[in-house]
Amino acid sequence: MFNCKPKLDPLNTIFFRINFSKLHVYEIFPCLTKTFIFITLFVFCCLNSFPQSSKIDSLKNQLEASHEVSKYDVLIALMQEYYRQNEINKSLEVCNAARALAFEIGDSAKIVRCGRNQGQILNRLERAKEASETLLSVLPIAKRNGFLNDYKSILNNLGIAYTFQAKYDQALKIHFETLVLREKDKDNVEIINSLNNIGLVYFKLKNYNEAIAYYAKAIALAKESPHYEDEERILINIALCYNQLNQFKEAEKYFDEAFEKCKGQCGKQFEIEGKFGLGLAYFGLEQYEKAEILFKQSLATSREIKNRRFQAENLLHLGRTFIKYQQWEETINALNECERISREEQYNDVLINCLHEFSNVYNLQLDFQNASYYQAKYIHLKDSIYSEQLISNIAKIQTQYAERENIKTIASKDVVIKQQRDLNVAIAVIAILAGLLILVLQRSNRVSKQVNAQLSEAKTTIQEQNKLLEIKNKDLDREVEKKTIDLERVNLSLKQVNDELDNFIYKTSHDIRGPLASLKGMCNVALMDVTDPIALDYLKKLDATAERLNSILTRLLIINQINNSKLSVSRVDFARIIDDVLLLEKKRGLPPKLEIRKNIDPNISIQSDKELVRIVLENLIDNAIKFFNDAEQINSFVEIHITLEQDGFVKVRVVDNGIGISESNPGKLFQMFFRASERSEIGGIGLYIVKTATAKIGGKVGLLTTPEGYTEFFVLLPIHPPQSNDWPEKAVI
Repeated sequence: MFNCKPKLDPLNTIFFRINFSKLHVYEIFPCLTKTFIFITLFVFCCLNSFPQSSKIDSLKNQLEASHEVSKYDVLIALMQEYYRQNEINKSLEVCNAARALAFEIGDSAKIVRCGRNQGQILNRLERAKEASETLLSVLPIAKRNGFLNDYKSILNNLGIAYTFQAKYDQALKIHFETLVLREKDKDNVEIINSLNNIGLVYFKLKNYNEAIAYYAKAIALAKESPHYEDEERILINIALCYNQLNQFKEAEKYFDEAFEKCKGQCGKQFEIEGKFGLGLAYFGLEQYEKAEILFKQSLATSREIKNRRFQAENLLHLGRTFIKYQQWEETINALNECERISREEQYNDVLINCLHEFSNVYNLQLDFQNASYYQAKYIHLKDSIYSEQLISNIAKIQTQYAERENIKTIASKDVVIKQQRDLNVAIAVIAILAGLLILVLQRSNRVSKQVNAQLSEAKTTIQEQNKLLEIKNKDLDREVEKKTIDLERVNLSLKQVNDELDNFIYKTSHDIRGPLASLKGMCNVALMDVTDPIALDYLKKLDATAERLNSILTRLLIINQINNSKLSVSRVDFARIIDDVLLLEKKRGLPPKLEIRKNIDPNISIQSDKELVRIVLENLIDNAIKFFNDAEQINSFVEIHITLEQDGFVKVRVVDNGIGISESNPGKLFQMFFRASERSEIGGIGLYIVKTATAKIGGKVGLLTTPEGYTEFFVLLPIHPPQSNDWPEKAVI
């Protein structure tokens, strides 16, 4: 079935346009005429081929001398030229290169354009699964950025890909949506294509009468559209529907009309599908020899241009033909190759028929074990595709589209009725207003005198009120000025207090660390000299307490450092920082049986303050290790994921299956001195440091529980540093 327009074959065009029967010179001078015709054809072919080759060579030369944006434009032109010359695989290679460059540049329009072209090429190569994945990746980008033409083209190609994958409900929904958009544009050519694609979906659903109805709409519109050139393809589709309805004579009539319109200039794809369809008609008319010849010709051309779908279709029907001759070995070989191609390319509709034929063959050979095996596979695959959910979805989609059409019709009639009713009301209103106008004019003279007197009185009142208002405004200005001075004084006082607090924390921490170091040193000396077990236990507890106090002081100094430092921007190497942090954790001592896994995208590159990023990562990883699950039946782990997000941020995720966070309000976890567990040894400062450092570099931090019940802390860091040290309001947790 046709759903896109193939290119013309230039050699076929040459030969079919020359009518030898009209060359009268041929009858008079045989040798001279033959030589002349040969030279003419040779020169014509050369003229057709040389410019194409030279154009590709020229584009390749431009590509070598191009840079970035200009290189992208040359790649697109080269891709289109390969596609025009039916070198589809080369066109796909160039499109892949252009898409990679578009992502490198970061231009949404270029990314969408490449994705749309790549999906179209993959559909042409019958790689429907890859086509749908590519098109789905760029569809939301096109919609979000308002690229309407690209959006409509992506929808059309996505519907075709879903049809190839036998996802008929999704395909039908998308084609109906595309049809509505095309009808708004009043683009007849694209409306015809949408109608044709909807007919194709109904054909695959075996609703052949509905398919013919949509094809008929497309044909009728094509006859009214002088610019539409693919009418013969719709005729082929109608003929294929009549084949399925067992109206083979009617099908043959449409095939003949299509070939007559084509006149041998429609290319190899048309030849494949036309001969295949005509073969089906002959098969239905029990003219098996003619059918076999046409199937083999269509298969040979399919292999020549590497059309995998029609290789599978022709092999299936050759197998059916061989069954009629009871040529079992040829039948099995054809069906085996058909099954292999259908599975590789996910042609589920062809695969269903192939499995059914296998079951029939083995039943005819009385091999009931194999027949039952293939019958079970056939039923399973058919039920998975033509499910109740599919039928329900299709019915719902049809109903929605029909409702839109009915609403449009009713709305148009309502508009006419409303316009007539409004006109009658308007005439009545005008008549009433004319009578009222006469009364108003009579009273206007009397009222005008009264109004003038009232206006004079009001003017005097307004002047007095204006004077009072000026006095109040002056008083208000003085009050505002006084409040502004008070506010500035309060702000200055608050700044002084904050500066003094930072200075106090800094000096106090340094002052305490000296005696604390002496205390820790005395504890260490005493631990070496004292032998009494009770005294040793007290000394160890005193040493551990001094160590925790030292950690708290160190982190308070880090907070002071974060608040008062200026950003030092450089390239951040996440892998190196994490390796250093993990090495430090190993020196401190990791819990037994704790597995640490890391997954870092190698293409990530951001500009930020390396020290602040290190502080964030060190505290998150240390926090996950500290609160590990020490139950023997649990395999504790910590996972570190660093990935690039589409909105210009790098996402750092630290996931663990530790003891978990029971606090219902996760925002409190990031407050200073808040402790979520008794295992916290530094007074609840670590996560506050994470939040403060993240804010400093313009990011945001959060906590969530994964679907598996694990604890996940995540940090979003901007690729580029913030313009100031102010914390963006939208990033606060």
